[in-house]
Amino acid sequence: MINLKNKTILLTGASSGIGLELSKKLDKEGAKLILVGRKFKNKELEGDHAYIEADFTKMEDIKILREEIGKHEVDILINVAGVGIYKSLEDLSLEDFYYSQQLNVMVPFLLTKMVLDNLKKSDIGLVMNIGSGAGTMPFKNRSAYCASKYGLRGLSLSLSEEYEGRKPSFCLITLGSTMTTFGGKSIEVQKEKVKNGNAIFPIEWVANKLVEILKDEKRKDEIVVYPGNEGFGKWVKPK
Repeated sequence: MINLKNKTILLTGASSGIGLELSKKLDKEGAKLILVGRKFKNKELEGDHAYIEADFTKMEDIKILREEIGKHEVDILINVAGVGIYKSLEDLSLEDFYYSQQLNVMVPFLLTKMVLDNLKKSDIGLVMNIGSGAGTMPFKNRSAYCASKYGLRGLSLSLSEEYEGRKPSFCLITLGSTMTTFGGKSIEVQKEKVKNGNAIFPIEWVANKLVEILKDEKRKDEIVVYPGNEGFGKWVKPK
């Protein structure tokens, strides 16, 4: 089992949702965190961590991010940041589609390139990408999201083969629905779905599971984690 204490972890999407909850768990593990998010409401973690506010759509922010990351030796990269735009083709704009690919595929690619040399030297050297079941099956009115998550899955698994037997290693988490506001869903609506038996993960459960996977030296290249398989309700494909 890998000890995460004093290991430097670069985590995107750290200001909300899964990324925020995961940052709390990693802080308790004693990891040194480089936390990237759009806007941090507070910096409540106990450890002495680096906070970087960045908008991945702005080249100036990406340049600043590159400079800040360059000040650290990174052992693990966790790509949590993402966007879910759910629209029909008629309502989907070019900007919507491009933004989906940019944040969900291009950013993990760019960050992997930024820290690749460090990851090669690390005794851990790991890239964890948070994917989705929407990267394995089609959903109507989610073409932009599915295309981006299929893309992330292809990127991650292809790099797993490319770097087989050497650093860095790559792990794709194909994750099911989680209790967040991702995709414009409200927590109230999510809770109502849970009451009706829908399969949705508690966010703390997901964060704990991700830490468990990070510490597992025998983790697979792709790990499928669906709430219905873990006793959290019954999954029905959205109509």
